[in-house]
Amino acid sequence: MMEKKIIATLLIFCSIVTGCGKKANPELQIENYQPVEEFQSAYEALKEQKADINKEYDIEETVRILNGLEMAQAKSDDFYSFLEYMTKQDYSMVASDVIDAKMKILPLLQQMFKLQKQHKEFSTIWMLARSAAAGAKTLAKESSSTGAGMAAMKAMAGEGPLAIVDMSESLGVDAAKNAAFEHYEEEMDLKSKLEDEIEELKMAYIDYLSGLVPVYTKYMKEWDRLCINKDKAYFDVYSGRMVDAYNSTSKILQQYPRNREALLLKSLSLINIGSGEMNTMPDSPEVLSIVKEVQLPDSVKHEWNNFFVEADLTLDNYIELYPERSAPALVLKGLLHYRVGKEQQALSYLDQAAMEYPRQAEALTDLLDSYRSRTYLNKTPEGQYLLRLYRSTMEGYGMFSPNFLKSKYYA
Repeated sequence: MMEKKIIATLLIFCSIVTGCGKKANPELQIENYQPVEEFQSAYEALKEQKADINKEYDIEETVRILNGLEMAQAKSDDFYSFLEYMTKQDYSMVASDVIDAKMKILPLLQQMFKLQKQHKEFSTIWMLARSAAAGAKTLAKESSSTGAGMAAMKAMAGEGPLAIVDMSESLGVDAAKNAAFEHYEEEMDLKSKLEDEIEELKMAYIDYLSGLVPVYTKYMKEWDRLCINKDKAYFDVYSGRMVDAYNSTSKILQQYPRNREALLLKSLSLINIGSGEMNTMPDSPEVLSIVKEVQLPDSVKHEWNNFFVEADLTLDNYIELYPERSAPALVLKGLLHYRVGKEQQALSYLDQAAMEYPRQAEALTDLLDSYRSRTYLNKTPEGQYLLRLYRSTMEGYGMFSPNFLKSKYYA
């Protein structure tokens, strides 16, 4: 479905190109781009990571930037706040072709920024940038009655990161294509001297989308494959199928050894397997022999076993890789030490987790935009449940609530 929407988007914008003989201004191309002072930091942050074409990348970091920059563009109040957001992002593990594709939006935004400075009466031109990022579908539906500004606000509240048009709905191509630009022109009644500049921006934005769509599709397909195993691991853990969860997370970590959620879910499954809490039995004779040794009532304090040792090493690895996102691992450290009867160490870890969760909130939830881009999750109770499981892990509630685990201990 996502691929169909992306293809539909490309077809819509290409239809504009075929009907217009004008080419985008060379100054709006990244090859000729010279950033002004306000754009310099954002440009340098991207350029620094662009050089190595074959560099290692992390799929979740790549998808985070793909979705996050579009959503930030749609939600930012002005050019300055968006540029500040771009400058602060960590692009070190983002695929180089994604960085290259994202850099191409800078000349367009800079041209809009120049228009705003040159023509004070068009101080709301940032709405044009927001509308383009928020998506044409809602804008086209809403703007006839509410105006482009209000439509953009509604669009960014509910639409995905690309200007995606679902061809299965009754929205016609003529009504949808380039709605962000056309309605902005109508509402502002632009002077004739600006019409050419707006047209050039429009053509350059089409070029930008044409280059972004195949890159977006490439990495979203890889992300979708990862999500299949990751989603299964979440459902397995919260349904008590701990061995299945262990198998799913191990499969993920074979290909993505740094995957944050897989490291956490693998550790949680190992802690529960080591405690004898599971609904399914493993196939491996070696694993089965260890499991038989730890089939004890939950009230019995367990000794360190191979499962607990592996869980502890996995959590240490996670904390080493992601010290700025350590809170959920500290919760699991606390749970692990509680299971082996080391209550004071457990409480120490849980206290630390409770302190770290608020400080690490922004870093921990940086993948939330990627989950939200999977709009189909909101269409079923199971999808909404999965989204809540992710948020509970990264925001510290439910099974990952340090205060809940401390309450259970004191009770």
